[in-house]
Amino acid sequence: RYLAISNFPSRRRRVIDKVKRKADTLAYELEEAMKRDLTEAVENLDTFVRVIGKPYQDQAQNRLNKLVEIQGEISNIEKKLRTLQTEIQNLHVS
Repeated sequence: RYLAISNFPSRRRRVIDKVKRKADTLAYELEEAMKRDLTEAVENLDTFVRVIGKPYQDQAQNRLNKLVEIQGEISNIEKKLRTLQTEIQNLHVS
């Protein structure tokens, strides 16, 4: 009897340590699973935003291209106006 009673604290300690190891393992596995889920959710959200935003991005790019084209036309018109102003001034001088 004395032997069983004296072994009880060490058995209890072993059981507690075993439970702690299992709990730590479970906590680690849970954390890893949560990280994977979060990564997958972020990737899915990124894909969703790209797909949903694509038409708007394309439209914005088309507008930008049109503005660049208009800017070029305005620049050409400004050059023509300067040329015409010079020609008109030359006519008045003559």
